Amino acid sequence: MHPNLSIGPASIPSYPLFVLLALWAGMWLGAKEAERLGIDGDHIYNIGIYGLLAGLLGGRAWYVLTHWDAYAKNAIQALALTINAIALPEAFIFALAAIIIYIKVHKLPLAVVADAVAPGAALAMIIGGVGAFLGSQTLGTPTSLPWGIEQFERVRHPAHLYQVIAGLIILGVIWKVRLNPRWPGFTFLLFVFLYAASRLILDPFFALPVAIGPGLRLTQLIALAVMVVTLAIMAFIDTGGESEPVSR
Repeated sequence: MHPNLSIGPASIPSYPLFVLLALWAGMWLGAKEAERLGIDGDHIYNIGIYGLLAGLLGGRAWYVLTHWDAYAKNAIQALALTINAIALPEAFIFALAAIIIYIKVHKLPLAVVADAVAPGAALAMIIGGVGAFLGSQTLGTPTSLPWGIEQFERVRHPAHLYQVIAGLIILGVIWKVRLNPRWPGFTFLLFVFLYAASRLILDPFFALPVAIGPGLRLTQLIALAVMVVTLAIMAFIDTGGESEPVSR
């Protein structure tokens, strides 16, 4: 679509630019929400930055260690940081560990911090989806529908735009619920459930390899598992924890 955006004499890759915008916008909205909930907004910026650094460095280190044969003769290459050479699942684990450590060190209420982050995460999802669409990060599956877009000589689903629409719906729901949640952490768990549901529904529109079974993808199974676990946690809290709405 538009893999590069021209800003004056400069040509900037659209997807990395929108990823940075998504991170900044997500932290900004999260900080605003944190202040509404009585937490210093700077903590959200710190959580975002430390989580990002831990994820990048930890994911890169894990990738290098597990592919050491490729770096043994020229170890300096291990310092190069590219998205294709980062172990993403491990990067997420490192980022999550850094965030939890930060919250524990500063004695922040975990559930309230999670609730503050939820609207920003939804906003980041929207902006990141726009960048992925402009940069054609992942192709959609072929379609004959009138709103299909031409990519690589085929008319395809604008899958990333579906993701953007899902993000707008999720943000709208979260934005309303956040004002009167059932209990601390409810807004965040609702976001997790809705995001997983969006992946379950939308992943078939992306031209990705089928991982298991006839037309079934591993990401869909993971999304379904996340939905079930999230619902179980919410039901457990509802029946055994605080049942009255929390006033904020």
